[in-house]
Amino acid sequence: MPETVVHFQVRMPPSLHEHLASRARSEKTSLNALIVSILQREQECSGRDGTADPPGEPSAR
Repeated sequence: MPETVVHFQVRMPPSLHEHLASRARSEKTSLNALIVSILQREQECSGRDGTADPPGEPSAR
């Protein structure tokens, strides 16, 4: 884990929270660790550098 940790709150529907919490329990990990791994995997798979496209604009990449 990096030395500096950014705290970020996410609002989500209760059903999504329940699904992710259940998955985290089954994988014997924390909900936070599960969400971080999902986000990291998505970033790696998309080949993006972490910068976002403006809302409503098609990706130029």
